[in-house]
Amino acid sequence: MIFNLTEFIIKKANLSGQDSQDPAVRARFGYLEGWISLGINFFIFLLKLGMGMISGSISIIADAVHTISDVATSAVVIWGFKIAQKPADKDHPFGHGRMEDIATLIIAVVLTLVGLELLHGAVLRIFKPIAVAGKPLFIIFLGITVVIKEWLARFSFYLGQKIKSKALAADAWHHRSDAISTILVIIAVIGSMFKVFWLDAFFGAIVALYIMFMGIQLVRESTFHLLGKAADKELIALIKKIALSVVGVEGVHDIIAHDYGQLKAISLHVEVDITLDSVRAHQIATSVETLIAKNIKSSPIVHIDLKRMIQEKKSDAAKMLDQVFKKYPEVINFHSFELLSNESGDFMSLHVVISKSMSVDQAHHLEHQLAESLNSNFKNRTINIHIEPCDSKCALCSLDCKDI
Repeated sequence: MIFNLTEFIIKKANLSGQDSQDPAVRARFGYLEGWISLGINFFIFLLKLGMGMISGSISIIADAVHTISDVATSAVVIWGFKIAQKPADKDHPFGHGRMEDIATLIIAVVLTLVGLELLHGAVLRIFKPIAVAGKPLFIIFLGITVVIKEWLARFSFYLGQKIKSKALAADAWHHRSDAISTILVIIAVIGSMFKVFWLDAFFGAIVALYIMFMGIQLVRESTFHLLGKAADKELIALIKKIALSVVGVEGVHDIIAHDYGQLKAISLHVEVDITLDSVRAHQIATSVETLIAKNIKSSPIVHIDLKRMIQEKKSDAAKMLDQVFKKYPEVINFHSFELLSNESGDFMSLHVVISKSMSVDQAHHLEHQLAESLNSNFKNRTINIHIEPCDSKCALCSLDCKDI
């Protein structure tokens, strides 16, 4: 039996078999990842910083700074989960989940500035190389940190997937990026052993640029959330699926979801039959809100729209259109035909193709004639006609427009 260190740690933390989506359990998983990452990263930082100071290697020192940024990120994870646990209050009706984004933004700005300072020092050394003491022992120690950081990345990814946490996934990527940058530093140390001292400054600059890149990415991600980033397609699809599963819901639209960390503020419009009474419509809205809140930790609000029953089948309506347009030789064809219904009424929309040689006045007159003829055949619908000239290069000319 292969020893699984991750499962061993989870078991020792009394988290085995717990409901990973329970807020309290979820927070404990977050604390576990945060404290283990913080402790290991701080030890590795001290190790790298000591080697950097002894050898005078700017690439090792830059790598140490990268590691201490992981310590800061892990601290943010702990703080974020702690703040997120605070209940909603009068001033924060949707909780305190966005505090993590604010803390991340502060760290990201500091990280970018530190990377810029390291880049400045590395560039100076490229033009004026300084002798660096490259030792095999440093390579061994750095190699060990690569292995540890890769395990830490996989540990964080595993816990992040278990509790569906983007914060833990981001922390995992930081661990992996630290492992990659350390590999570059090992190459620089090997170069120093062969008196290629500019290599240390070169890879130090690469690590500094990477630190700046990470900082800018964190600034971008945190500000996107603070400014109200749009919900992802998967969440919108899930909300729509849940709403449509409620008996009586005939359509869903205008879904909006604001992310407040562990809580989401969701609003949506659901369409119901216009013949329903207010009591039944209210019951449907309440059922949708309850079901969404049960499946997604959120505060959902449902707006009821009245949907009229479509009287005509689209195929029957298309046949009727064919009969009407046969009376008008100016009409070449039609496409983009739709039957729409909502609480404002029933609508028909279509594009009518005419000769490009027809004048604007003639086209306008034809549009009115077509509208009058269609209104007499589709009395219960509002007719919307879009006139467009036929283009000889258009692909529609070789197709049946009515099927487009």
